[in-house]
Amino acid sequence: MKISQNLRLAFAAIAALWLVYFLNLILEIDLRVYGIMPRHIDGLWGIPAAPFLHGDIQHLTANTGALFILLAVSLSYSRAQTLKALLIIMLLGGTMVWLLGTGGSIHIGASGIIFGLIGYLMCLGLFRRNWKAVMISVAITLLYGGALYSLLVYIPGISWSGHLFGFLSGVAAAWWVK
Repeated sequence: MKISQNLRLAFAAIAALWLVYFLNLILEIDLRVYGIMPRHIDGLWGIPAAPFLHGDIQHLTANTGALFILLAVSLSYSRAQTLKALLIIMLLGGTMVWLLGTGGSIHIGASGIIFGLIGYLMCLGLFRRNWKAVMISVAITLLYGGALYSLLVYIPGISWSGHLFGFLSGVAAAWWVK
């Protein structure tokens, strides 16, 4: 894979998030109501929609850089495996949030995908056992391992369960796509 192609794909994913954010500003309906609502049938639509929805510009900006880097790294390892991993992270992580997340809340944002990619890339070397995968795992652990501390801290207004279940689904994705 050419690096430029992977960077363009990662950029396109980020552009989609920004497009949805600005679209939400001009529409009469607030798209954020389509996030994951735990244990509500209407909240099931949020499983695929939530990663594209953000509370405000700071939320979106905070997710943009990490998501871009993690996608570019993952795509550089394998596009096909990245797409499978993203599907697993979104569906499994989102379903776990729907089943076990804080009731009476709406979970939105790409941070579940970010934590999923962290889990996926950290465990990639463990399950693949080739040098490229091990090097990626070590680099991601060094760069993003500190983010796992946030899994131990509850902050009101931040989807702790989205982060946790995203990370766990990323670990599962690393196992399943091996």
